Amino acid sequence: MSEPAPLSTASSAGSSGAGGGAGAPSPLPLVPEPFLAPPPPGLLHILMSSDKCQELMWSAKQLQLQGDPTLLRPPPNAFGAPLAPTWELLQETSARLLFMAVRWVRCLAPFQALAAADQLVLLRAAWKDLFLLHLAQWSAPWDLAPLLAAPAARARLPPDPLADLELNTLQEILCRFRQIAPDGSECGCMKAIVLFSPVFCPDTPGLSETQPVEMLQDQAQCILADYVRTRYTRQPTRFGRLLLLLPSLRAVRARSIELLLFRDTVGDVSVATLLHDMYRMQPAPTPAFHPPPAQPTSEHCSSP
Repeated sequence: MSEPAPLSTASSAGSSGAGGGAGAPSPLPLVPEPFLAPPPPGLLHILMSSDKCQELMWSAKQLQLQGDPTLLRPPPNAFGAPLAPTWELLQETSARLLFMAVRWVRCLAPFQALAAADQLVLLRAAWKDLFLLHLAQWSAPWDLAPLLAAPAARARLPPDPLADLELNTLQEILCRFRQIAPDGSECGCMKAIVLFSPVFCPDTPGLSETQPVEMLQDQAQCILADYVRTRYTRQPTRFGRLLLLLPSLRAVRARSIELLLFRDTVGDVSVATLLHDMYRMQPAPTPAFHPPPAQPTSEHCSSP
């Protein structure tokens, strides 16, 4: 005779009470089993790991900027107090955030799997958008509007009709970012979307392999959509609002960002020319764990 299936404690207690006949169904457990959320998608897991690597580099190693005369380090409390920074502090912090953006890329495992030449092509094309996302993310406690609206900001830019529009766009980006307040996972996905973009300026050399880049961008966008839908169930427009931030980033020219936020720290040197040395300055850090490889896009996108 086969052994009966084991019963839970709650089921056994219910069977021994009144009405617990042999033909009656077992009552529900008194204490429901804890809900186990599914593991995060592969690429989201990697993006979160890269952000954690970035935070550790920021706090533990201070990004090692004090040894580089072109990249200055702001005071330790730069992001702690909701103050209106000076131009000097903003310039120094911008240099630090640029280095931080490069470190984020170095921590990103799918990016390291691409051809070395393609890595530099993507980084040179996306550095401005990545930097602006980092600026919006890490300078949230600051009120930069008075600084960007001051005549000193306009004086840093050439007499170009687009300069006024770009200053307004930059203020709008920071304001909308503070209003939406993206969390770390959303920021990671947005950075991946702008990094894995096969669209470049005419003077930028193309990629040797576009399919892996397009696949990674599709994955990042699908993961962001799934994450926002499950995490922010009462904000049906949140995903669209996040995506609408990205065209605003592209509306600001890289040269304008260089003149506005990097002129005092790097001089007339183009940031794009510094990226190669910054990217090769240190080897990619080894994470404490091995994140799962990125899965095909279809596994991350939910069916409509």
